[in-house]
Amino acid sequence: MNRRIFLNRAAAAAAGLFLPSRGSGRTKHVILIVNGGARKKDYYENGSIARNVRRLASEGFVFEQDHCGQIASHDAAFAELLGGKTYPTIRSLYLVPSTMERCRPRILVCRDMAHDVGHRSSEAYLSTVKTTDEEVGRVLDWVKSHPDFNQNTAIVIRPEFGRDDEVNAHGALHHSYGFYYTHRVASIFWGPDINRGVDTKTVVRASDMAPRIAKILGD
Repeated sequence: MNRRIFLNRAAAAAAGLFLPSRGSGRTKHVILIVNGGARKKDYYENGSIARNVRRLASEGFVFEQDHCGQIASHDAAFAELLGGKTYPTIRSLYLVPSTMERCRPRILVCRDMAHDVGHRSSEAYLSTVKTTDEEVGRVLDWVKSHPDFNQNTAIVIRPEFGRDDEVNAHGALHHSYGFYYTHRVASIFWGPDINRGVDTKTVVRASDMAPRIAKILGD
């Protein structure tokens, strides 16, 4: 079978992933990167500050219309994303390699809240997006080069929600109801059982993430 499984667009909203035959999946670990509140126009669409995320996306699969219903509370949005379950969680992408080496968890969540600096300054927020992208590149290269993880580890990127379409009069970027880029983010999947492609139309949701990751792992 092809290195990456086919994601069936018709079933995407309900199931997310069209799995390989039983026993043929190779994914044993998932690194879920939750990059706080970030707009897809910045962390995904803007190649000048999202070079590494674009690289990862080009080798994986992207749902470009991932809907965020919970956008007022980071904690509520995060809980919805994880389906109410608890997984090993770290706060810095810098800790991914050492945590994977030491604990070898099936699912490791990296919840990066640095993007919330957007409440104070849109410029600082964009700088954070660029820094996070550089860290994503280091994690991607580490996984690819690691003898134990390079054939069995998936990386998933999905923020809790986005941010407003426009910078406000105070130079800040909040996350408010009614803005397209607040409610719609891009979820990106890369790994040994993930097909390459982009779905520009299917509307998926935060609540789809936990069952989708379970299916990637063959659960």
